[in-house]
Amino acid sequence: MNRMAISRIVTALLLVGVACPMTWLGCRRSFVVKDKHLTHADGPNWPEFGGSAARLNHREQTLPPPLALKWTYKATSAIGPSLVTVDGLAYVVTLDGRLDIVAVATGERIGRIKLKDGFEATCTYSDGALYVAYRYGEDTLFKYDLATGKTAWEINAGDIASEPLVAEGGLYVSALYRHIDKYDPASGDRIWTYKTKGQHRSSPSFADNTIVVGSDNGVVYALDAADGSLKWQTQVGASVQASPVIDDGKVYIGSVDSVFYAFSLERGTELWSFHANSPLFQAAATDGKMVCFGGTDGQFYALDAGSGRLLWQFSATSVISTSPAISGKVIYFGSLDKKYYCLNLADGGELWNFTTRGRIRTSPVVWGNTLLGASDDKYVYAFSNSPGHLESQATSQSN
Repeated sequence: MNRMAISRIVTALLLVGVACPMTWLGCRRSFVVKDKHLTHADGPNWPEFGGSAARLNHREQTLPPPLALKWTYKATSAIGPSLVTVDGLAYVVTLDGRLDIVAVATGERIGRIKLKDGFEATCTYSDGALYVAYRYGEDTLFKYDLATGKTAWEINAGDIASEPLVAEGGLYVSALYRHIDKYDPASGDRIWTYKTKGQHRSSPSFADNTIVVGSDNGVVYALDAADGSLKWQTQVGASVQASPVIDDGKVYIGSVDSVFYAFSLERGTELWSFHANSPLFQAAATDGKMVCFGGTDGQFYALDAGSGRLLWQFSATSVISTSPAISGKVIYFGSLDKKYYCLNLADGGELWNFTTRGRIRTSPVVWGNTLLGASDDKYVYAFSNSPGHLESQATSQSN
């Protein structure tokens, strides 16, 4: 190769570096969300894991079965454990480091953000921005402004094996390597950090100025959201990887010790406990009257929220691998048997199921008259009970 050819190659590489300053780390493709992309539903958005800061996994509106497949969307890889849906747009993070933006109405991909180095990530939405957390890497937390298509800030927050949380002006993260942090969403500056003795796969939950997080060493921590001081901590029998659900002064959380607990949010005292037949890894759902969750043996439970008394029990054919979503009088969840289920919340009777082409690890989301889910087959599935949507399918794919 002569000197002129080498010079041209070097010049081209430099120009790429100017056009995309992060090229050497993995260029992030931008996308701008415009008003024309947005639609609204009768019910509220699902801006973060659990649908709310308290991770209730609950919507008052009933999306009743039977449901028909509305569309499928093929991504480039399996989908992550959570979906975010805001104003008619679903934000879908794949395990190969892409964040696809899909129209809920049609299944059409309207944008894509390529994440740095193809790392697995997750996200939450607040005030026109996505807060994206990487499972591992160097700069593991960044804010992406959807109106400008630009990264507002990017910091090293440690490896994050949980879901970020935005609540009342704070961005909260439970990092894998033994710390819980609060950041300023506007600047990315860290406001406080609390160091623990266990790793965190449990996501933070928020209510009444309190952050609650479980840990791998079996401790549940409750911190003051303003200053990060410890309010209380309680030890259970094994790792707590499920995310807490907070409602009416109670913290509901399951453990690998096969016990589901209700603690006082104010003091951390145990109010009741229920012994399941298998380890509990997934978050629960509550409508205030009952609390529901599944185990690794395929058993799905509904308990009285006040007493912990078993109301009913349902058997799937494999691990309950998602948190459930209560939609008024029914409840949805997924299993490793490749099925999404819908049960009657009153008695646990099976009302509907759908078999996908892969094992299910993505928690269902209810937005308006649409149920969203995904499976290991790389597909996002949208279901609807609207007559105008029956049996219609979009052909949008990731390629």
